Amino acid sequence: MTQNPDLKGTLPRFSAKTLWTPLALAGWLAVANCSTVATSQGVDNDLATSYAVKSLSQKQGNSPRYTRDPRSYFHYLLALKAESKSRFEDAASHYLEVVRHDPEMEDMREILVKLLLRSGQIDKLIEVSQESLERFPDNTVINMVLADVLVGKGDAYGALKHYRKVTEVDPGSSRAYLLQGTVYDSLKQYGQAREMYQQVILAESGNPLGHHFLGQAEIRSGNYEAAEASLGKAVALRPNFIQAREHYAWVLLKLGKNDQAVRELKLLVKLDPRNQKVRSYLDNMQKLSAEENLKEFADIPEDLKNPANIHMSIAGIFYEQAMYLNALDEFQLTLIKDDKKETHMLMSRIYEILGRLDKAVEEFEILRKMAPKSVEILRYSARLYSLNGQPHEAVRLVEQAVELEPENDSLYHSLSLAYMAVEKYDLAIQNMRTAISLNDSKDAYFFELGALLERRENYSDAIDNMLRAIELNPMHSNAHNFIGYMYAQEGQYLDKALGHLKKALSIQPRNGYFLDSLGWIYFKKGESEKALTEIKKAMVYVAPDPVLYDHLGDVHYSLKNYEEASGAWKTSLSLTKVKKDESDSGEVPNEEALAEKIKKVNQLLLESY
Repeated sequence: MTQNPDLKGTLPRFSAKTLWTPLALAGWLAVANCSTVATSQGVDNDLATSYAVKSLSQKQGNSPRYTRDPRSYFHYLLALKAESKSRFEDAASHYLEVVRHDPEMEDMREILVKLLLRSGQIDKLIEVSQESLERFPDNTVINMVLADVLVGKGDAYGALKHYRKVTEVDPGSSRAYLLQGTVYDSLKQYGQAREMYQQVILAESGNPLGHHFLGQAEIRSGNYEAAEASLGKAVALRPNFIQAREHYAWVLLKLGKNDQAVRELKLLVKLDPRNQKVRSYLDNMQKLSAEENLKEFADIPEDLKNPANIHMSIAGIFYEQAMYLNALDEFQLTLIKDDKKETHMLMSRIYEILGRLDKAVEEFEILRKMAPKSVEILRYSARLYSLNGQPHEAVRLVEQAVELEPENDSLYHSLSLAYMAVEKYDLAIQNMRTAISLNDSKDAYFFELGALLERRENYSDAIDNMLRAIELNPMHSNAHNFIGYMYAQEGQYLDKALGHLKKALSIQPRNGYFLDSLGWIYFKKGESEKALTEIKKAMVYVAPDPVLYDHLGDVHYSLKNYEEASGAWKTSLSLTKVKKDESDSGEVPNEEALAEKIKKVNQLLLESY
């Protein structure tokens, strides 16, 4: 379950404000236990005729005390359930019902506005915010969100009105001062902007964005020494703050502090190796004299004249701190004004982390429209479709990528894996061979081809490919295990098999599947006591697995431990039935063979009695 800090304490607050009458509570329990009103999708929302609501109406008519509407609580519970599954759009729809039935619940309105933002319902957010502020004009949360949205919509003065309301009610709100400053910057009212950034520092001295934007304002004012101090503080507070460090390096160059500037530029190259602008600075500094450098960097950089989207900067900080819901909110604000690929990519990643693969796919569909010939976007989209249980769509997208770059070995590798997912093994083998023909230096290609060939019962070629993988990477533990286990299954080259497993375990000594393979080799060699020891070790490191229990039963049977053999095989049979119901069952024993083993050992047990 995703933990949402906005929900902390909400349920106790809601309950504390609710004065349930006995009749209303009885009616609510009747509704709650009704099996026809259960899901957040397609809920029967008309509870007006329920016993609880009728009782509520009677009580409200006879008592001055305010009693909450059961319909409000009903939708509140459904909203919580939707939020727990990161279904923000469904949660917002239920909170709309909460405030419709209980319009005076201010804290519910705050949550509603945040969820409308999080789910990208901007027009509805504006409508609800304006209506809510008529009731609660001093609410800082709603004023802040509405101001953020109005900035994106181009209503700078409307946004400033709401930011000012926030700072009137809460003079310590560093965010409100920061955002006001960026609005003044956009209006080219640089003096007011500078004042706002100074207020940020007074309210929150450890805010790197406040120091960064104040440094930018000082540059525009020509106060380079003050800019150096502010930007230096920003990068000290957040060392990987690339934009602030770029501006810091520029100021150092402007002040003639070339050695310090070079150190900053070299650090930037390490932080952001693909930053061509920084590399260009470094190249120029090596070619030009100190005097020429001063002339080269005389003009203020364009990104200082037009600062980056503040919400993107805030989102980046939240993203780095794994505060994904907060980052998602900031990305939604970014999209109101600038529809950029980077934003959709990061939002997709957040949705994937939150388990909303459907939303992650939606973001990449937007990206595909923005860059229809991007191979990387096609490939990543295919990955998301595969994770979302749509493997055929994944195949189609990777095929498109191959058409765009027919000499790209990694795409044929991806296509092979996509075909594996839809059980088209011959096509998977064909594409893996193509990948190898284009690039025969990757051990993974040979290993995966070997695994495919083994599935097609082409054991000799499978082992040849595994050996080739080991030639390329002697530490390929999975290839060593694969060869050893295949030899054991065939009952041949058991000493070679033992050598491969010992090598695999020297690399991964706690791999339960490797230990099972080792035990199986000992069993095939007739060393059942050693086999039992290794298979018992294996079970410490892996979840219950039908193959391991099948092997355990075989070993116990060979040692004439018939009761233990029967128990192991029965467990294996149960696990096999469960695993065969899963979409990706992997290797499982033969059910009929297991049943026959159980029958045979049970007969021996009966005879022994």
